[in-house]
Amino acid sequence: MKKLILFGDSLLAGYIDGHATNIVTQGLQEKLPNFTIINNSVPGTTTEEAIDFYELRVKPFDYDLVILSLGTNDANIHFGLSAGRYAHNLQVLVDLIGADKTLLMGPSYTNWKIVPDQAWPKTLQFELVVEECHIENNIPFLNFAKVMRKTGHPNNLLQKDGIHLNQEGNKLLIEKLAELVQEKEMVTTS
Repeated sequence: MKKLILFGDSLLAGYIDGHATNIVTQGLQEKLPNFTIINNSVPGTTTEEAIDFYELRVKPFDYDLVILSLGTNDANIHFGLSAGRYAHNLQVLVDLIGADKTLLMGPSYTNWKIVPDQAWPKTLQFELVVEECHIENNIPFLNFAKVMRKTGHPNNLLQKDGIHLNQEGNKLLIEKLAELVQEKEMVTTS
């Protein structure tokens, strides 16, 4: 059976009411029965920390695919990461994981009116950075912030904190991540 590692922040960790849950792991397992899903996401992680975590949370596993989902914390204005540093860190992570085994997801939509340190201009800038990483490395990419905005009611997909996904948001995330994995599998087998 193939192994899929989820390597990201609180979004992939299924963060609900202040705690990581298995909602994303279980949801993907149901949609991707041919995979063993290993969720090694760490709430609060930035790309800076993820580089250090790679040795413990990704490298030891004989993985087929890794969903790399970081950027929401990087885009927080208090962490001070520039778009250039974020781009550099993403590329380091893609190189460590292997471009052929990486699926990318950028920062999520956040309600900047509730969480002003998640200013939308910086989040948008980081979305563009991860999209460029996707193009440069020719790897599958989910712009989940854009998917959320396209619903016409992205704030309805968030918990009261304005950052983390509620049940409906997690359902959408699981659906879109499963589609991303299935598309990658179709390209690989053809």
